[in-house]
Amino acid sequence: MNQKSYNYFMKADTEPYIDEWIAVVDNKVVSHGKNAKKVFQEAKHKFPGKNPLITKVPGKETMIL
Repeated sequence: MNQKSYNYFMKADTEPYIDEWIAVVDNKVVSHGKNAKKVFQEAKHKFPGKNPLITKVPGKETMIL
C-alpha cells in the first residue's frame, strides 16, 4: 500500500463519496463509484504504472474501531 495515499485518505474530506469505492493516486481521488473493480480499472487506465489505493468510504453510521 502506498503510505502517502493512505495518509491522504485518512485526512481527506470523503463525504461526497459516502458508500462508494474510491481510487487514490498521488494524493488525489481519481475514480469513484459503486463497483470496486470498475473503479480500480479506471484508475489503472488513467494512471498506468501507478498503484492506486482502493478503499470504500464508510457511511456516516459506520463505526470504525
